[in-house]
Amino acid sequence: MNRISKLLVICCAAVLVSGCGDGEPEQTREDIIKRKELIKQVNASGKITDKQAEFLGSVKGMPSFNGFTLSALSLNGLTFITDAPMKKLDNIVMLSLDGLTSITDAQAESLGKVSGLFLNGLTSLTDQQAKSLSKVEISIYLDGLTSITDAQAESLSKVGSLRLNGLTSINDIQIEILSKVESLVLHGLTSITDVQAESLSKVSDTLFLNGLTSITDAQAESLSKVKSVRLVSLTSITEPQAKSLSKVEFLRVSKDLQPLIDKYKKQ
Repeated sequence: MNRISKLLVICCAAVLVSGCGDGEPEQTREDIIKRKELIKQVNASGKITDKQAEFLGSVKGMPSFNGFTLSALSLNGLTFITDAPMKKLDNIVMLSLDGLTSITDAQAESLGKVSGLFLNGLTSLTDQQAKSLSKVEISIYLDGLTSITDAQAESLSKVGSLRLNGLTSINDIQIEILSKVESLVLHGLTSITDVQAESLSKVSDTLFLNGLTSITDAQAESLSKVKSVRLVSLTSITEPQAKSLSKVEFLRVSKDLQPLIDKYKKQ
């Protein structure tokens, strides 16, 4: 099972838990109520104490399904946290902290121990922090970053699924490095070069480029080598482009363009 498949398993488990009432969670009703209340308090206040983090970072009050504890926590209202409480959250599987605009090196080290991480509020990252975050096993969402260094790209390329929707431009070296990611989301890009498209053809699983409104025939041929591609903002495509894109196993384009793609898929 690759890392993208693991992410899907976790997400499916979340759906099952939220809709299932047959399980027998080990946690007490009081723990579950306390957990929900603490999450509300933290999101409302924007900060978290060591004691709150210790409880939220434990399995107490977490939903269970068939003996599996779904370790997921969303604290997007949190705007400030010190190193100590962050360390107590490092055993969470899926952690969302979109309200944070910056983190310390120590916090990045703690966050590297989770499997799925949402930090869409971060506007900057140091090379050392990127190196620590590269230890996240499954996915990282960093939509707040508007630029990255080559060293950061190298570190982040070790993650299974990476989203960097804040990037509106990227150099050829960084594209080449990031092509090692299994699932790459770059919706902020409105154009790419033929060289960059060739590099992106090496993405092994999924490539999202919904910011592109047009591509060249050469780019279409390169992108056709990716298993799953999303190009929903394309306004038009040529016959050669449609023929190339029809080779993509899982392709998402606009409804207007789909008939031309289907024409070649049937051939």
